[in-house]
Amino acid sequence: MSDLDLLAERTPVESWAYSGAMALTGTADGPPQLVAGEPGHAVLSALRRLAGTATAMGLDTTALPDERLLGERAAVMGLARRGRISAGGASRLLEAADGTVALTLSRPDDLTSVPALVGGEAGDDPWQSVTDWCRSRTATEVVERARLLGLAAGAVDHTLPQRQPEQPEPAAHPPARAAAPLVVDLSSLWAGPLCAHLLGLLGARVIDVESTRRPDPSRDFAPEFHRLLRNGAQRCTLDFAEADGRSRLRDLLLHADIVIEASRPRALAQLGIDADAITSASGGTWVSITAYGREHNRIGYGDDVAAAAGLLGGGPVFAGDAIADPLTGCHAAAAALDAWSCGRSGVVEVSMYDVVRSTRTELANAVVVRDGDGWAVDDGDRLIPVAPPAARQASRWC
Repeated sequence: MSDLDLLAERTPVESWAYSGAMALTGTADGPPQLVAGEPGHAVLSALRRLAGTATAMGLDTTALPDERLLGERAAVMGLARRGRISAGGASRLLEAADGTVALTLSRPDDLTSVPALVGGEAGDDPWQSVTDWCRSRTATEVVERARLLGLAAGAVDHTLPQRQPEQPEPAAHPPARAAAPLVVDLSSLWAGPLCAHLLGLLGARVIDVESTRRPDPSRDFAPEFHRLLRNGAQRCTLDFAEADGRSRLRDLLLHADIVIEASRPRALAQLGIDADAITSASGGTWVSITAYGREHNRIGYGDDVAAAAGLLGGGPVFAGDAIADPLTGCHAAAAALDAWSCGRSGVVEVSMYDVVRSTRTELANAVVVRDGDGWAVDDGDRLIPVAPPAARQASRWC
């Protein structure tokens, strides 16, 4: 039995405590918290599906990681829990007149948009201006105005999704394709690159395509984590503003077995790229990762999308570090390889919000207690240690 199979036997509470993300959930001066969801277990489920498809294709799965993916970026960057401020610092939970809103201001342009958001001067502290403005607006009003300005915001939905009956596992089928795919990755930050990274660990050839004018921002603010996800990938930089760059991009996409992108459809349309036309011509699989779905013209990041989907600690406080990103990356990798292995071409849509909502459950009946110098979850039968975030070494895994 592989390590991945053994880890899949963990309970949802064990997976959350072991993932490193629980240690990132809560206030700085308080204990780590449980959440109303099963994100650690969901990561393992997605990785198990990915491993099952890869095994049927004859691919080596021994390098696949486990639920500690949820805490890897924090481990590399030295992040810690900060309550209503995200571990990375760019997102905050703000009180509106009728609820809670998660807002992210991660780009320089986001901060310059604050006066337009609040309808006045931002003052010395833009976040204080936004906090004060939100209190007199409904959550819907805040989110809609943010959307119009191209800002990432979501109203927190505390309701639990209606549970669907458990479906039987699909019958095993021989893969239509047995070779590792050629993957062209147009995405940046975490979810898309993680999807490509996991496929690369299975033997896929990964080409990381970056715009010369808009490179992946994680290259600057999280360089070690960027190297972890991109190690082993072939880098290709293109100027999409030039005809030659767009032509080379189209050629790459037509030769790809799997394309990964995380752009709003109109962004690719401006480059003359149509996913349906590309996959019809190539027979490949196109993975489209969006915050809320391709039909919605909304941006979102891992923290604000997870909060909007209701995956939070009590208070509320942020859960983990940009947790919607690794959840989505694992789910997207499993969906991509399944589609490719079966010979299904076309667009595979992956909504970060929907992925997170699918992990929501009632809060576990357990308490967090001191355990020596650390913390543990007491589930009534035993103490489960809360592990700190941990990261793999790129040279070992890629």
